Amino acid sequence: MKEKDHRVDDYFKCYGDVTFQNICLFVDYHTAEDICQETFLRLSENLDHVNARMVKAWLLVVSERLAKDYLKKGGKYSTRVGLNLDEIDLEDLSSDVENMVEELEESRKKGKILKRLKIEKPEWYDVLLMKYLEDMSDRRIGRRLGIKESLVGQWRRRARVWLRDRYSREYGKGDS
Repeated sequence: MKEKDHRVDDYFKCYGDVTFQNICLFVDYHTAEDICQETFLRLSENLDHVNARMVKAWLLVVSERLAKDYLKKGGKYSTRVGLNLDEIDLEDLSSDVENMVEELEESRKKGKILKRLKIEKPEWYDVLLMKYLEDMSDRRIGRRLGIKESLVGQWRRRARVWLRDRYSREYGKGDS
């Protein structure tokens, strides 16, 4: 294999789950599998042009765009599921499906709150993205936004408290 292929494999191991979960916010499970595969194929085609520190953010943006394109076009991908029911333990499958549905619902709730933060406090939202998706230091974020490094830390802390508070008020849970 080429070195390029190994990097894509490594990125899939690191970011495959989060990319897939991101896609599941928009489409069903089986379509999400196809879109996830397409996302990583596109990464392999563009690997030389994507900054290694930005791969996660790139994957999330591209996967979201592919999912939204799928929804707009009414189903570019066709998914065929052929399972032999005799080989499946239906009790395990049932609990797996329940867990997936719960996780999907939880992701949707968190996404909804995060979108509200983006609208109400866009500066805080940008700081969170730069810190946690782009893995930037407070100093670098401050330079990019033209603010003091200490203000970056304050905005990040306030954003996390805001998110926790909104989630708690909206869904009655404090553990987000």
